[in-house]
Amino acid sequence: MKASRAGLVDGAIDSILDQIIEGTIADDEALPPEAELASLLDVSRPTMREAVRSLSDRGVLRVVHGRGTFVNPRDQWRDLPTVIRAMARTTPKRELGIQLTQVRRMIEVGACGLAALNRSEADVEEMRALLDRYDEANAAGDAEAATQIDIDFHTAILQASGNPFLATIMNPLSEALYASRYTASSLANVRERAQGHHRRIVERIAAGDSAGAKEAMRDHMTQTHDDIATL
Repeated sequence: MKASRAGLVDGAIDSILDQIIEGTIADDEALPPEAELASLLDVSRPTMREAVRSLSDRGVLRVVHGRGTFVNPRDQWRDLPTVIRAMARTTPKRELGIQLTQVRRMIEVGACGLAALNRSEADVEEMRALLDRYDEANAAGDAEAATQIDIDFHTAILQASGNPFLATIMNPLSEALYASRYTASSLANVRERAQGHHRRIVERIAAGDSAGAKEAMRDHMTQTHDDIATL
């Protein structure tokens, strides 16, 4: 079956990104001329131009008229999913997990405080139901289910915060977060420690204790950091 135009563009984007991430094309290095690049990617020139335009919009490439198209250093990239893709390919798993936990701490501690102020009874009931499901997954030794429930639990807190930006900010991190959390959740003692923190967090949110909820989440993030660092 013939590939769609969108599929061809996505494939060309992936091919260019892979070469950049692998270092085949270095920072500030020019991409091959148009005709050569289209040939290398096995796509038409219009498809190649669309791929380059997309990567330029993300800050990965910069077009210098009269000179060519160049690769930007990674600190100039503007698209979070693209940055995450590169980091996941080039950063050791432990280091990436610690960096993601640092991001989570900055966002989720504040979100937990807001959730204590803004949560509904339905929000609290959902969190408690997720804790029950986590207990079941833990008892069954099901790390995959426990990981997904853990993600759902933290997402419920973001949603209970009442701030719609928070879940949207965290969403692009979901794939990388799943991989990091699955590694930790594969250990029963880690799951047990995490569940203890989860219960304290829900208690403080249910009580409307913003400061206590933030402290509980901060302690949980410290535990998560330490667990990942010692894996």
